[in-house]
Amino acid sequence: MANIFQGESKEAQCVREWDRLLREREWIDTDVFADIFDYKNISGKEELAYRKAIKKAKNDIRQALAERGFYLRESKSVEDNRKLLTAYPDNNKDPLHDIRIMAIIDDAMNYRRALQLTYAPSYHDEEEHIFHPQYLRIYNGRQYVYGVYDNVEENQGLPFVALPIDRIVTAVKTKDVPYLHGNPEEYERQMRDVMGASPNFRHPEVVDVILRTHDPKTHKLLLTKPLHQSIRELKACTPEQYGELTIHVQISKELENWILHYGTGIEVIYPIELRNHLAHVIHIISDYYKE
Repeated sequence: MANIFQGESKEAQCVREWDRLLREREWIDTDVFADIFDYKNISGKEELAYRKAIKKAKNDIRQALAERGFYLRESKSVEDNRKLLTAYPDNNKDPLHDIRIMAIIDDAMNYRRALQLTYAPSYHDEEEHIFHPQYLRIYNGRQYVYGVYDNVEENQGLPFVALPIDRIVTAVKTKDVPYLHGNPEEYERQMRDVMGASPNFRHPEVVDVILRTHDPKTHKLLLTKPLHQSIRELKACTPEQYGELTIHVQISKELENWILHYGTGIEVIYPIELRNHLAHVIHIISDYYKE
């Protein structure tokens, strides 16, 4: 994006001041332009222009902060109900935020209530939705809520969607939206053969992936701390000979990343399409390190 901090436009002035205040304080009042500019010495027309500029500046600041690894969260002062704006590092946000959101979701599911959500799919591009929570799951240490949007089009033809809870900014139970029930057994069935947060609805086929292990420690780790319950040993691995494992899952991006994570410790034997695909990925990676 263009350098929004340069220039003498009203928006650039607002952006620079927002940035300065966010660096100096834990929070700033969203009506901060009143502290920046002396309205006694400007006309009503100029004041309106500054108000418009500060509104646009907030969006630009949000994007600029996101590029630096931060996000903005709006809240209300408990003392006087003012809107406050806080800048949090993505990896150092409110440590209790996810727990609070989880409690609201759990309560909504118990009392069969839809939720009014503010959701940030990329941490800074917030969206408003009415969402019906139906199922909860933890995958690889991350919490997810499953359900459907009240607006059918937002589901994009999928039977359900998975939302990572750490990307839900706010959640409030609704009163007048009829709750859409889900079937926990159906969720369990859908997720049984999935390595990842959500099924591969486009290619739902399940295959037996055969892995060759070249390191006894890796072989043992895959069995003692399995990322999927279907992993089984076909052949033990020793320092003298390779081992073999099988896992019964859908082919997914998560599966590919899991295999690549172990580097030289494991090798895909079957299916051949997956083996060839990963060989192509590894070839590209190797090119990055060639002088």
